[in-house]
Amino acid sequence: MNEGEKNELLFKIYLCYLKGAKDQNSPFGLIESLGFDKINFNDLPQSFDFSTLQEEEEILNTCKNLNIGKSSSSNKADVEINGIKYSVKFINAAPPSIINHTTRKGFLRIANKLNLNINDLDEIINQYWDLRIAEKITEDCGNNNSLSPFKDNKEILRPYLEYFCFSGTGKADSKNQADSLVKFKTFNDTNTWKIYSKSETVDEICSGLYFCMRDISKGGVKDYENNPEKNIIEPWTRYSSDKYRGALSVRYKSNG
Repeated sequence: MNEGEKNELLFKIYLCYLKGAKDQNSPFGLIESLGFDKINFNDLPQSFDFSTLQEEEEILNTCKNLNIGKSSSSNKADVEINGIKYSVKFINAAPPSIINHTTRKGFLRIANKLNLNINDLDEIINQYWDLRIAEKITEDCGNNNSLSPFKDNKEILRPYLEYFCFSGTGKADSKNQADSLVKFKTFNDTNTWKIYSKSETVDEICSGLYFCMRDISKGGVKDYENNPEKNIIEPWTRYSSDKYRGALSVRYKSNG
């Protein structure tokens, strides 16, 4: 497990502890129901010693005893608390992924679903490539860069970012969509937990986003030149550093 996966499991274990303690002081208030995908998590005894959770095997064994499983990458929700489904993001390690290697084809699917004009996004991507080819920005372009073409286009990006955060991927809608997002720095310190609604999330994360156009093979395109859908992915694709690059990756680096 990477640090993000490990801490998201520890977060769920601590939720089981809070539920068993009938604690009312967490951001969720009193936790009366806790689980995921129709599976209820067990309460954790108040005598449990969290210092025993050092090794991966110990964490996984504890999760098994509590009925906690790792959420599939196809799920946007990670846990359901009091009937509300939450996406969980640990922000004290590598920046978590918001959009994972998605070509224009995936964004076009979402644009059609949400009745959006993909041309607006095409223009932003073209600006990115112009700046990158001119070496005015690097491959990973953060919104902390004054030249970022994404920085001042939050409202164009908003429906796409909300969709990827809560509803699905470029390939399909998620079977377990999220209602809200919770981010945390320390799994057992509720003062580091922050909850955001769908409408609040993009405003919260936008300044900390990093955008990059990756190798299209990471977005599932194996033979670009002979691809029957080349006309769909071509507007975002450039040949750079010996690879065709046109799969958008977006990560979030929290400011606090």
